[in-house]
Amino acid sequence: MAAIAASHAVSHVQNIIQRLQLGDKRLLLAVSGGADSMALAYIASRAVGPRNCIAVTVDHGFRPESAHEAAAVGRYMQKLGIQHEIRRLKWEEVQKPPVQRLEEVARQRRYTEIGNVCQMYQVSAVLTGHHSGDQAETFLFRFIRHSGIHGLSGMSLQTALPFALPAADNKTPVIVRPLLDFDKRTLYSICKAGGIEWFEDASNSDPRFKRNMLRQIIREADDDDRSPFNASSLLKVRKAMQGHREVIDRGLASLLDKHATVRADLGVVELAAETDGQQLPRWASNPAVRERALASVVGWVNCKDHPPELAHLRQFEQLIVSFYKARKAGASIAQTPVSTAGVTMLPPTVRHGWLFCRQRPRANEIQITKDLALGATALWDGRLLICVQAKPGRSIPEAVTWRVYSQDAAMHKWADQLLEHRRVCRKTHRPADMHQAVLAVQPIISVKPVPDAQPTLAFAFGSVCAETLAATDLDISVRAVRGTDLVARN
Repeated sequence: MAAIAASHAVSHVQNIIQRLQLGDKRLLLAVSGGADSMALAYIASRAVGPRNCIAVTVDHGFRPESAHEAAAVGRYMQKLGIQHEIRRLKWEEVQKPPVQRLEEVARQRRYTEIGNVCQMYQVSAVLTGHHSGDQAETFLFRFIRHSGIHGLSGMSLQTALPFALPAADNKTPVIVRPLLDFDKRTLYSICKAGGIEWFEDASNSDPRFKRNMLRQIIREADDDDRSPFNASSLLKVRKAMQGHREVIDRGLASLLDKHATVRADLGVVELAAETDGQQLPRWASNPAVRERALASVVGWVNCKDHPPELAHLRQFEQLIVSFYKARKAGASIAQTPVSTAGVTMLPPTVRHGWLFCRQRPRANEIQITKDLALGATALWDGRLLICVQAKPGRSIPEAVTWRVYSQDAAMHKWADQLLEHRRVCRKTHRPADMHQAVLAVQPIISVKPVPDAQPTLAFAFGSVCAETLAATDLDISVRAVRGTDLVARN
C-alpha cells in the first residue's frame, strides 16, 4: 500500500509541476526534518530528479537537539543526491518575542531565510510539505479568528513567498504546496516504507501554542465520524468556501480595475467613493463582494501572510455603510479614520475617495536598515521594495551607501529638511498622496557618499530631494512587494 501511495504521490507532484509550468525550473524544498517534509524530499527527488532540487533546513535553535537533526537531514539529502543548505537563526541579534508571538515571529524569520536562499540560487519556487491535516488546522484556526470567505477558503496550491525579494526576472518566488491532497498518515507510511528517518519536534505538542491545541482537537474528533471538528468535516466546509470565493473573485478583479487606484510606489489603495446614483459604490453594493473587496485591499496594504479577520473587515464596512446612510439623510458625516488589521481607512473627501494605507507604526516598530550598497534591493517594512542605484552613464564611487528610515526616526535627524521637502511636494503631488496618514508610513532614504561622512537626506514622501546626490546621479525606486494585483491568492 505504501509503495502505491508513494507512486501516486510522485505522479501527483509531477502533474502539479507541469501544470504550474515549473518543469524547467530548479526547485527549493523546505525540509524541517519532520515526516511530511522528509516525504516531500523523497517524492520530489523522484518526480523532478535530485539535480533539479535544492533543500534548505532552517534551524530555529529553540531545542538543544535541533542542530543534530538539521545535520541528519543533510545526510539524507546527500543520500538522495540533493544539495542542502542549513540556516540557523540567531536570536541574540533580535529581541526574542513572548511565547504568544513566538510562532509568528519564528515563521517570519524562517520565510526570510528561505527567501535569502532563493536569492542566492535564483530559485523561483519553494515546495513545502503542507498536507490535508495542515489545511484542516488552518481552516479551524481562521474560523475561530472569525475570518471571512477569503480566509476560510484555506491555503492555496500556490502563493507568493512572504518576506522574499524578487528574483532576477523581477518576479517574487512562490510557495507550492503539492501534498495538500495527502494526509499525514499517508506521509508517515511513505517514510516507513522507504526507510526514511524523521524527527518529531516536541514543541508541536506544546499546548501553549494555539495551533497545537487545535491539532489535538481535530485528532480527537477524527475518531468520531459525526463530529463537526474532524478533518473530513472541516475540509468539506473549506472546499465549499473555496468555491464561493472563486465565484466572487471572477468578477472582483474587473470590478476593482474600474473602481480602485493602486499606488504601488506608496503602498496605498484608493477606492472610488462615487455611487452613480445608487445607495453605495458599485464595489460595495453587494455584501459578499464588499467583504472580498475589502479583504483584498486590506491584505494588499498590510502584506500579512494571512487574510484579515472578519471582525476587522466589519469595522471598515460599518463606517462605509453609515457614511452613505448619513449622506442620504443629510446628516453630519463623521470623517474619523478607522485603523485595524494594520491598516488605516480614511473616509472620502472632495479631493479623494476611500484611502487605505498602512496603520501608523508604533515607536521603533520599523528598524533603520543597515548600510546598503548601490544596486541592492531592500524589503522595507515587509511591504515595499526599495532599490538605489547609479543612473545610466553616471560614475558613482563604490563607497556610496544608503539607508532607509521610518518617518519618526528620520524626523530626529532631518526635521527641518523634511518639513521643507513636504512643502515643496504639496505643490506637485496629488492631495491624496500628501495626506498625513499616508506620509507617516512612507520610507525616508539617506545617502552616505563616503564611509565617515554624515548621511544626507535623499528621498522622502515619494520623491527625490532636490540638490542632492540622489537628484543628479541616483535612481531611487520604491514599489509594493505585491505588485498591483489586488485579487491575489493567500
